[in-house]
Amino acid sequence: MGKKKLAKELFPLVYGWDLSKKERKEQWHDFKDNMEKLFDQYQDMKKAARKAKKEQWNTFFSQVMEMEQTVADSIPEDAPTPPGMPAPKEFIEKVKEYQETANEHAVEQADNMFDLMVERQKKAKEAVTDAVQNVEDKIDEYQADDEEEKEAEPVKPAAKRGPKPAAKAKAKA
Repeated sequence: MGKKKLAKELFPLVYGWDLSKKERKEQWHDFKDNMEKLFDQYQDMKKAARKAKKEQWNTFFSQVMEMEQTVADSIPEDAPTPPGMPAPKEFIEKVKEYQETANEHAVEQADNMFDLMVERQKKAKEAVTDAVQNVEDKIDEYQADDEEEKEAEPVKPAAKRGPKPAAKAKAKA
């Protein structure tokens, strides 16, 4: 007994769902279209959120840098410096330079993470498409198996009513 026949016997109502091959394929096609639409909407939403966050971050970062420049400008030229340390204005310039470099790296890393998320979404979208194609192939396969089984099963003629051979032998003895 093959797996397919066993599955049909164990789940008679589930197998085929009393739908035609065309209806089953249409349902899977609709599922695939809906999933692709969902993935596209999700990516559009994430892109819009990314753009808004990036604009907000750039505004925030430029304001912080302006505040630091205001602080640096307010420090007098002849401010005392601790021994071995740079002048306060030089120190603030170095800190700002470091912060700008760190910001560039952080923004680049965030962009890379977003690109990775987009790639994962594309892979998921491809997986759904492949899975639906696999299901459609299985539908075709099961349909072909059903047709082969119907053709392979010969119609048995009705058995004659009468005593069985063993009963005849007993009757003669």
